[in-house]
Amino acid sequence: MVEKSDVKEVEIPMRELARTIAIGWSGALLEWTDFYTYAILAPIVAKVFFPSEDPIASLLASFGALALGFLFRPLGALLFGRIGDIYGRKIAFVIAAVSMLAGTVGIGILPTYAQIGIVASILVFVLRIIQGLALGGGYGAIIVFLGESVPERRRGTYTGILFTTPAIGMAIAASMESLVESWLGTEGLYAWGWRIPFIVAGLVIAFIALIMHLFYKETPVFSMLRTIRRTSSAPIRELFAKKEYLSLVLLAWIGVIGAHGPVWYTNQLVSKYYMTWHGISPGESSAILFWCTMAAVWVYVLFGYISDIIGRRKLLIFAIYGNALWFIPAFWLMREAALAQNITMLYILTYTLTFFNGIGYSGAQSAFLLELFPSRIRVTATGFTYNLGYGITGGLTPFMVTLFYKFFNDWWLSVIAWSTVLPMIMGSYFVIKGYETLGTRLWAEFAAEKFAKDAVIVKANEPVREAIRKMIEKDKRGVVVDYVAETGVAYRHMLKGAAEKGLDVPVGDVAVKVPCMEYNEPLPNILETMEHYHVRMIPVCRRGQIIGMIDLRDVLAETAGLSALTKKPIAERTRLRDVAKEPIVINHNEKIGDAIRLMIQNDIGFLPVVDEAGKLVAVFSERDAFKAIANGASLDSPLIDYATKNPQTVSCDDPVSKVAEIMVRLNIRHIVGVDSAGRPVCVAGVKDILAVG
Repeated sequence: MVEKSDVKEVEIPMRELARTIAIGWSGALLEWTDFYTYAILAPIVAKVFFPSEDPIASLLASFGALALGFLFRPLGALLFGRIGDIYGRKIAFVIAAVSMLAGTVGIGILPTYAQIGIVASILVFVLRIIQGLALGGGYGAIIVFLGESVPERRRGTYTGILFTTPAIGMAIAASMESLVESWLGTEGLYAWGWRIPFIVAGLVIAFIALIMHLFYKETPVFSMLRTIRRTSSAPIRELFAKKEYLSLVLLAWIGVIGAHGPVWYTNQLVSKYYMTWHGISPGESSAILFWCTMAAVWVYVLFGYISDIIGRRKLLIFAIYGNALWFIPAFWLMREAALAQNITMLYILTYTLTFFNGIGYSGAQSAFLLELFPSRIRVTATGFTYNLGYGITGGLTPFMVTLFYKFFNDWWLSVIAWSTVLPMIMGSYFVIKGYETLGTRLWAEFAAEKFAKDAVIVKANEPVREAIRKMIEKDKRGVVVDYVAETGVAYRHMLKGAAEKGLDVPVGDVAVKVPCMEYNEPLPNILETMEHYHVRMIPVCRRGQIIGMIDLRDVLAETAGLSALTKKPIAERTRLRDVAKEPIVINHNEKIGDAIRLMIQNDIGFLPVVDEAGKLVAVFSERDAFKAIANGASLDSPLIDYATKNPQTVSCDDPVSKVAEIMVRLNIRHIVGVDSAGRPVCVAGVKDILAVG
């Protein structure tokens, strides 16, 4: 579970937040519209692609294809979740949207059973699989995309806006059927008009996907994960291999999503079929569902907002049990109203169902999922859990209710058997095992204290020589300077001060004064501060007391980045000379002070050392300089006595993958490329190599 913490939030400008919500909502809406167009038109599709003398058998075949799309959603969540956790939430959604386009338009232009026979039926199943995979991956990605981009304390409210899209998408699909029927008549709808919603819905989502791809960037959370190289390389394996993650999946799947799945689809889909089964025309039942849904969408946001105040658990339990029990009288009354052609009563009853949907399927649920899983596997875990619940127990609802009817010969009893009993049984797992997630902060994973390491703290009046000695003794890259009322950091600054003013200059005179960052400051703010002060390390405090130091080198996980680079094809194709620089060399007869001044003058931390013939004989780095001073050397000491002899070299024509492997194996930060005579020709540091990936 993600930690509860008092970590500060990363501020997101309101204009950017509004744009993100708008594109996320539009993309999700269109995916659902595409997917549910089939659900709404299932009775017509049954006649067109699954003709049979037994209408119930024909309907079962159509619902079987409907259920197939739902059953493949968990697999889609894993496939696209892997993309989302490795390459980004945005790209996962864009690819899923394009897949949805293919599936939806494909059904819209597919020849009928009368034209190509059984092949048409098979292709419907194939296209529904594509739709299922696309929705399973796309919606999970968009939930995370929006959830990681909104303010922490209003996660339920803003993601509640996103959760209006399935209901509105189904309502739009229903309204398209109603509009086409009013335009072409029932005969025209059944003849060819049913194709129009599929084609229109499919083409519009392509436009939204293109906008998102061209004009929107990644979420702040994923961008930070990628910056510090902590994205998972195998999120699916990680999800199932770690017991702690698997227990979270079971909690969310069985206790919440799986329990609410039959409830949601009974409210939003079976209710429409139920009316037609009792004498209401498809167009009329679709119109009732559309207007009731549109009148209740505000509930999704309201209860998301309420969950931000009172918590997620109470609302989710009430939504499952309250709604499941309401089905008993609601569907009995709906049957009587339909048989009596009492349209007003049908509107009232359908509205109670769509209203109830907004309690459980609100921002409370999306926030719960986002707060349950860590960022490195969040798309995979959220998408898989969500689609496992709604895709299986939810997606099977029309099929199972129809199957129960084959045994009971009573639609009301069939609904209760599946949609009341099953949710109450599954929801008991959440009642027993569930806990409150309100207060969980996504940015807690990136709080300053998580990245702070023990620091060497020195007083401002200590000489540089002494500060360097302490730094080398503790094997640190720099020191934190305590000015009493202020703080500072020093690394290269100590060498520069020593070269200009001698080794006895007070370290406080050469350090850079920087603010001490509070332990709960999020990492993006830390990196922004480092960039502002042009430093690569910064102290961390807890209520004014220094508790450590953050080193950018540790944050960027350079070793992990190099290891990952060795496996990338681009690193095999790229040569060292493509990323290396022309070396700045120093003669082996020079002194330590000369090397330090040369490095400071050129803003580098590494020098190849050559003899009179220009052949490489050693290398000298800032670290070598620090060690020399700590061991009592003066600036006039011979450079060669403290340089690293017999350094590792490569050819400038070697692939970057080989160079990265050597750097990891030998734990070095720079490497020299030499020619056949042993003369340095190119030099590259870790930063240069990592730029390839």
